[in-house]
Amino acid sequence: MSRSLILLPAIFTRRSIPLFASSPFKQYRSIQKEIPIQRISIRFYCQNSKDERAKNAKIRRAYVLGGCLFFIWISTHAILLYRRRTEHRALNETLPPISWEEFERNFMQTGEVKTIIFQPHFEIANVYLHSAKEQLMKKTVLNWIHAAPDKFSRPPDVRFFFEGSAKEMETAVSASVQKNGKEVDFEIDQFPSYRELSFIMVSSLFAMAAVSLVK
Repeated sequence: MSRSLILLPAIFTRRSIPLFASSPFKQYRSIQKEIPIQRISIRFYCQNSKDERAKNAKIRRAYVLGGCLFFIWISTHAILLYRRRTEHRALNETLPPISWEEFERNFMQTGEVKTIIFQPHFEIANVYLHSAKEQLMKKTVLNWIHAAPDKFSRPPDVRFFFEGSAKEMETAVSASVQKNGKEVDFEIDQFPSYRELSFIMVSSLFAMAAVSLVK
């Protein structure tokens, strides 16, 4: 009985000490090793999330700038084209166009024509004649602003329609000039013109600058 009582603590201590003594140290060491890894992984995740948000913000900003540029480009084209159509309809009411044959017979052969401005998108030509009224108007405008083209100083004197391209119109005018021997200034008023294109570009750049300043 006494022998068994003496052996029991020894057996208990031999088997229990390694179990209880070694396990907490291993867990503590493993925790020490895992904590820095977790901190590094959390920091790496936060940095990645910030970079991803910044990248997405740049992409959204680029889309906004592109959309604004496209909208301004289309809207300015539409406004200028609407303005031209309005002026075209108003001139049709006040000064209806005649045919090319009638214009050549009544004006080109007499040598009264000074400038022909052809608009291919309307198939209409605005004509300015040599006249005392034209000279007086030109002198008045030059006194005001020092320089002004004839097509912006006053409305046209005659208008005619021509069903054809700008090249065909130029060929017809050249043939008519060779017949009567009078020089005529011929211009093609395309859409958009240089003035209108510069207005479109300035408006687009101004809109892009305004959008880029908004955070």
